[in-house]
Amino acid sequence: MSQLPANPTPEETASPMQSKTPTAKHKFEGHKNNIQSFVFLHDNAHVVSGSLDGTMRKWDCETGRLIGEPWKGNGGYILALALSPDGKTIACGREDGSVQRWDTDGKMIKTIWTGHSDWVRSLSWSPSGGHIASGSDDGTILIREAESGKVEVGPIKTNQDWVLSLAYSPLGDRIASCGNNKTICIWDSNTGKLLVGPIEDLGNSGTSVVWSLDGSKLYSASDKFARVFDSGSGTLLHRFQHDNSLYSVALSPKHNVLACVGFGGVVQLWDTESHKPLGQSFPQDGRKELYCVSFSPDGQYLAYGGYDNKITLWMVQDIALQLTVHAPMSKIQDVTQEETQPEPPSSSFPNGDEIMEEDRNNPYDNFFASSQSSLTPAPCDPSRKRRLQNIFSNLSVLRPPVNHAPSVFMRPQTATKASAPQKKEELEEEKNVVRMLTYLQ
Repeated sequence: MSQLPANPTPEETASPMQSKTPTAKHKFEGHKNNIQSFVFLHDNAHVVSGSLDGTMRKWDCETGRLIGEPWKGNGGYILALALSPDGKTIACGREDGSVQRWDTDGKMIKTIWTGHSDWVRSLSWSPSGGHIASGSDDGTILIREAESGKVEVGPIKTNQDWVLSLAYSPLGDRIASCGNNKTICIWDSNTGKLLVGPIEDLGNSGTSVVWSLDGSKLYSASDKFARVFDSGSGTLLHRFQHDNSLYSVALSPKHNVLACVGFGGVVQLWDTESHKPLGQSFPQDGRKELYCVSFSPDGQYLAYGGYDNKITLWMVQDIALQLTVHAPMSKIQDVTQEETQPEPPSSSFPNGDEIMEEDRNNPYDNFFASSQSSLTPAPCDPSRKRRLQNIFSNLSVLRPPVNHAPSVFMRPQTATKASAPQKKEELEEEKNVVRMLTYLQ
């Protein structure tokens, strides 16, 4: 493995000072327990969140209000959500090891899939929408046919302890997983064969993994670093350093922007080309742990959630004030369900953090354009027609918890499950212990 390039010092990478404290657009409040996962719908106007309170809720990004009643179902904690590439179905991973499916209006599909013997913490749809991969605390990955639920690949025995994050590659031929044993693995999605890894030296449990848009890189969260790996060899390419441990990372669907959130409620954006921070990091109110982060499909919004039981929604331009908008915002039209096989990136693309746009003028092309920023919008190439949602639903929706967080993610290492009251009591004790250990670090 090649030696890691030296990280620039904070003085070398500091962005221009923000002139004022940024203000969130909305805070979606109502859940009674931690929020583990959420998804932006393809209309760029709604968010669906899942919580340890066992409910899902749909929110309006413009008004900040809850739409309808909370979605309730059996199965205990909701630990993972994933939106289908066609934007019509949300897969839901539960505490009892089941996978449920819901439509975007809150109606649950009757058939519930079983097969895992422990919590389902991670989910990912294939880019074509034909398959769903699930990762569990039982250490396995199951790949199911999306309509019938038939297991076609697996169980893949990962040897990763808990499978905390899953992500299909943009071409759908590979699946990346990261786990409680501080490793990342890349699997053949058709056979379950290990292709790359285990990639080690993460410093702590791998809690979040996403692919670059051309599939050449993997971005991950584990300890105080967001790491970038070559997806073909597993070679470490770069580390983005933070003051606190990270839980989740997300890539912007429009430009070379990486968002990182984690312990202490700190949020930081990075330019993935220059490796410089965009704006200053800023803490969430109360500095509560943040477990999940995602951009909206149009790149206009950034949202995150976690230990404070709410989703905080931002306009991206308000977080990094040096970025300016040169065109009025409007909603992107829904894509058709027809799909074309993604092509390998052309040599005109200098890195894997840019996307080939649809063959039409897009009001968001200059969203991040600024003379003060090194961000480069993705060039428009009419000959390449990638469906944005088919890619980004697999890059942004999987934001699982970290096992070393001061929360319910720490679990008794026992062969049999405790009763609900016993489990909650034990988890509360572990939460206090981990808080103290983290403080002593």
